[in-house]
Amino acid sequence: MSKATTFATVAKGAGYLALALNQMLRLAANGTRYAIDSIRDRKRYNIELLVEGATIETKTNQSGAQLGRIVRIMGEVGVDQAIITDVNKDGS
Repeated sequence: MSKATTFATVAKGAGYLALALNQMLRLAANGTRYAIDSIRDRKRYNIELLVEGATIETKTNQSGAQLGRIVRIMGEVGVDQAIITDVNKDGS
């Protein structure tokens, strides 16, 4: 094998290792968030944003902080109405 082929193989392996570590960290972060939410019994919300009666975007499983941020910027982006519903513990 030439040096270039060896280097390419090592670089490819390092890339796969970095990808695997990234996915593991994302999984841990999501698992931690769900665990804390279930312990603290935090509410989650589904938000449907409407302009002139037409739905332009639906956001699911939003925290209270995210809900507050969306409500604050609604006027700036031209959203007329928002339909906010609670997310049940089973995710529906």
